[in-house]
Amino acid sequence: MACPLPRTHAHAPPKRRHSAVLSVSCALLLACWCACTSAARADAPFRTEPYLLDPQPQQMTLLFELASARAADVTLRGPEGERTLHSDATKHHLLRLRGLQPDSDYRYSVQVDGAPAREGRFHTPRAHERTDARVCLYGDSRSGEDVHREVVAALRRAHAEAPIEAVVHLGDFAARGGDPSEWVEPFVSVVPLAREVGYLPVLGNHELIPDGTGRRHYQRFFGRAMGPEAYYVRRLGPLHLLVLDTNTEWPADRTQIEWARAQLRGLREAHPEDFILVFAHHPMFSSSLHEDHEPLRDALAGAVREHADLVFGGHDHTYERGTVDGLHYVVSGGGGSPLYGLNHHRQGQLAYLPEHHVVCLDARDGELQLSALRPDGSAMETCRFRRGGAFVCADGSPRGVIGGVSPARFWLTSWLLWKRMGPALALIALFVWGVRRQLDRRRARRASLPPR
Repeated sequence: MACPLPRTHAHAPPKRRHSAVLSVSCALLLACWCACTSAARADAPFRTEPYLLDPQPQQMTLLFELASARAADVTLRGPEGERTLHSDATKHHLLRLRGLQPDSDYRYSVQVDGAPAREGRFHTPRAHERTDARVCLYGDSRSGEDVHREVVAALRRAHAEAPIEAVVHLGDFAARGGDPSEWVEPFVSVVPLAREVGYLPVLGNHELIPDGTGRRHYQRFFGRAMGPEAYYVRRLGPLHLLVLDTNTEWPADRTQIEWARAQLRGLREAHPEDFILVFAHHPMFSSSLHEDHEPLRDALAGAVREHADLVFGGHDHTYERGTVDGLHYVVSGGGGSPLYGLNHHRQGQLAYLPEHHVVCLDARDGELQLSALRPDGSAMETCRFRRGGAFVCADGSPRGVIGGVSPARFWLTSWLLWKRMGPALALIALFVWGVRRQLDRRRARRASLPPR
């Protein structure tokens, strides 16, 4: 008879072996994940990729933001050769590229702690003494980054066809500017263009939400490149751009209002034949949801009408063009935000199209051409005018297509109505249903009682 083998503890029970294998596997997976994450952080330290602001003939401003404070080196190559600019360790980098030559090509690379360099290029605007210029603009891209990317792609195609010297964003770049994370995705949308063409920002109301807390983030991403205030003047050849901040307490903001009047008067005296363009987020004139921004209109309409040629606004998510008592206006709020079809048909309206779009301005030999383009590049309308003259569009008249819907139809079908009033209407409907049900029960009980 065979003797039974003695019991041994050399091998762990199956459950213990499986547990040990699982623990080791999890540890290996965790180590791999940490290594990959660390490598990704090392290779991608940028929170926002490099972008350009404030284009001028002899200067460009380059900004980028990092996930942590690190130093950076920017190598700039142009007609005068190659030079390297150092930026000390910080999360928020701003470099002013000075001493540039007008009308010249430049390439730059941004190097951060051995990570792959970010490459970009730009062409400086030409010297101011000329009769032609090209600027494009759009506004209200917040909450619509899919469309925003299409708008940027349309501008890149327009830039390839005819170089754009600057892009004006009319505000509402971020949905809730008080939340720093709300700024990241919009920069993902604009960087393919903004690393080649400088932006000129206009402060919108959504950049300040909630309760004005976003102004410091606006300063961080845009404002500090432009100056101490969110209003300023820039020149590109025969175009003089006066940018306003309509998010202060108008008309109590006497400092800005008097500054604007003095700028308008001085620009017209110094440049009687040039075009003066006024940009504000809130529209001086509008037929859409918010209508005229009365504080701006009442404070500055007279000075703008006397000295300027065209006033632009955003805020209303549509395209509108018109002339009020000789002053031309355009509302361009079609950068990606949900559209407003509402049209109050204000006096002076000449065109109204609730579509996503960009607007490009081409000045040449005393004439300014305005082209409104859809994201696919097709033309909504093309019009032109000379100083003091009326709009002339494709058919020879100042009028374009007037679309949109009446206020009654808009509010009956608008998502804004249901977003703002839907819960209240649901409660009212529930209350009415409850009252009717109680009345029906009473009538049923009365009907079931025997006749007296």
